[in-house]
Amino acid sequence: MHHPHSSVANLHLSFVNLHSSFAMRSLGIFAAPYKPQASEMAARLVQLAAAHDIEARLQAGCARSLGRDDLAADDAIVAACDVLITLSGDGGVLGAARAAAPYGTPILAVDLGRLGFLSSVRPNDLDGAFEMLRCGEFAVEERMMLDAQVLRQGSGSRVSGLENDGSTSQAKSPASPNPEPETRNPVVVVGGSIGLNDAVVAKSALARILRLSISVAGQRVADVRADGFVVSTPTGSTAYALSAGGPIVHPDVPLLLLCPICAHSLALRPLVVGPDETVEILAEWEGEEVESSALEAMLTIDGQVGVRLQSGDVVRVCRAPATAHLLRLPTDSFYARLREKMRWGH
Repeated sequence: MHHPHSSVANLHLSFVNLHSSFAMRSLGIFAAPYKPQASEMAARLVQLAAAHDIEARLQAGCARSLGRDDLAADDAIVAACDVLITLSGDGGVLGAARAAAPYGTPILAVDLGRLGFLSSVRPNDLDGAFEMLRCGEFAVEERMMLDAQVLRQGSGSRVSGLENDGSTSQAKSPASPNPEPETRNPVVVVGGSIGLNDAVVAKSALARILRLSISVAGQRVADVRADGFVVSTPTGSTAYALSAGGPIVHPDVPLLLLCPICAHSLALRPLVVGPDETVEILAEWEGEEVESSALEAMLTIDGQVGVRLQSGDVVRVCRAPATAHLLRLPTDSFYARLREKMRWGH
């Protein structure tokens, strides 16, 4: 199994240079529970692994469906294997990427979904792909990930003027002859996650509109009323950000893509910033038709990890230290995949 501090350089040496020295001793399998082919393909992978003395580890639900509880393991253990195979659509790949990132585990995605931007192998190519994998004949795409956290100030106060160190600077009243000692409520992180696609701040069905203040590198960029806001990686540019009017970005181009969702302004457009910038979104809202306590907004990462927001919370998004490693056929092309999936030229 992978050590948490596995070298990315070694990973590239094994796969990109197509060296046969790569030794796969353990194989993790993430399988979508509701995909009809998933259990059958998982059983085939277990059979192939056993034939080559490779230890297979499965998520508990998948192992139970195969009657192989002896192969069941926690997700973290499955994700720490030498290679992780996903039998799912793109959503399953996103979850696998978050689980595998701390270990640097390469992911081979078998496409059981509808769009399949992140997949590299079709179901009927499973046996051939396993043999190529065993021989180290895949290339690695290293994908940038983001880290999104919700910051909240104590005692119900809004977080304002966030400093680089996470402290806050409150608005000061005019000086008085005998100023009171300044007190600050601590800012705490109440939730968050790393993600491969995006971090989205969005209103619930009852919230009328969000008031968002967007800052980049500590400088305020825009104040906007909108249904929400997307901060996307290059990988996520073909997901929610695309629906919000953002451009499609090649995954090798390092950046963060900022896209408002249904902004109440014709002037606010998608914005590209550097990959190492820190983006902060101050989210506030109010409603006249319903009580404020009934209104909700949410931060979602990759559409799968959610954190409920309170008015005045700040969502801080930056580049994650970890990256995702997706296995590709050496002949695979982003542009060919884009043309196929977007049906350009059909």
